[in-house]
Amino acid sequence: MKPIYQISFRTKLPDVLSFQKLHDCLKKLNVKHWAYDFKEFLLSLRSELEDFRKIQSELRSAGFKCDFIKMENMKGSDEMLAA
Repeated sequence: MKPIYQISFRTKLPDVLSFQKLHDCLKKLNVKHWAYDFKEFLLSLRSELEDFRKIQSELRSAGFKCDFIKMENMKGSDEMLAA
């Protein structure tokens, strides 16, 4: 079983249509579990992709300005992998 990573990005959705665009982009990346905090502008997701840059690149290609915050391995230790 591949490890699962909790990845967080800061991004702002300018309108309601952007939420659907974000959903479609993450679905294309096979991200099944994600949440967006409208107050903090924080996108949190769980993925088997260990390279957060691939996700960030896809989000930017879809027109989202996003900044990487952190990545944690959900299996095993609670250590933060990057910040």
